[in-house]
Amino acid sequence: MVAERRWRPIFDLAEAQGGPVAVRQIVAHGIPRSSIQGRLAGEGWRRPFRGVAIPPGVPVDPWCQARAAALAVGAHAAITAQTALLLHGVVDQPPLRPQLVVPIEHRSPSISNVQVTRSSTLFVDDTRLDHGVRVASVPRAFLDAAARSGTDRLRTWLVDGRQRRIVNPGEVVARARASPRACGRGRLLEACRQVDGSAADSALVVEVERRLRSLGFDLDVPARTVEVPGRVLHPDLTIRGLPVAIEVDGFGAHASRRGLDLDQRKHNAYALAGWVVLRIGWDRLREDWDGFVAELRHAIRAVATHRSKP
Repeated sequence: MVAERRWRPIFDLAEAQGGPVAVRQIVAHGIPRSSIQGRLAGEGWRRPFRGVAIPPGVPVDPWCQARAAALAVGAHAAITAQTALLLHGVVDQPPLRPQLVVPIEHRSPSISNVQVTRSSTLFVDDTRLDHGVRVASVPRAFLDAAARSGTDRLRTWLVDGRQRRIVNPGEVVARARASPRACGRGRLLEACRQVDGSAADSALVVEVERRLRSLGFDLDVPARTVEVPGRVLHPDLTIRGLPVAIEVDGFGAHASRRGLDLDQRKHNAYALAGWVVLRIGWDRLREDWDGFVAELRHAIRAVATHRSKP
């Protein structure tokens, strides 16, 4: 009974940290190492990395795996790059290995299947403590991701993140400029320039807009915003003078449950505001462009007819 009371805070700590707990944290709660190993083995705790354990029944998803890696490296480590962008909701796919960054003055243990970068430009506001583990900010995560990512991939992530209202390319630029010697900085700045140099959110939006204008559609420049209770919606394209909008879906638009929920709420808000919204993605553009144009013309006629009725 006494042993169970001593272990209760350990289970609470593991839950607060998203699943994993470091052995050093268990020791800090007054439990001797001699009794730790036996309990972990007897109850089937998983050991993803040396010095870290996960209680039985806890799902080891990318979030849990990244936190376990950070605990294994030490309190000075921060989750960063694509791993942090996944946790922030910018990207939907985890990297092959958890990615961490540590201050250059700290030596970190070499851990199999964990990518650790030592940095001399880790600012105080680059990371925040999140349930016992440090996570890099979005701008810092992009800076670290740029070291191993090409311009196209960075541009895609910037586009998806901005569409989800998570990424501000200007903030990413400011952080990159503050570290002139960072590896991949030039690629990141170029990706930001390509994304922020146009009012369009992506190459797909640009192509849809170009095609519609060539067919004589009168589009607003820039697209109008739609005010609804508690928020302002930002459609990709709008028809001048009519409550008709076009939302352009990139490859990652609905890849996460969170992204799908946001899209559903946005769609409902448009409807309640009296707007007709049509959606188009890459596949529709390539395979059924004429069908989409026909739908758009029908929507415009229907809205115009409704407005003309007394």
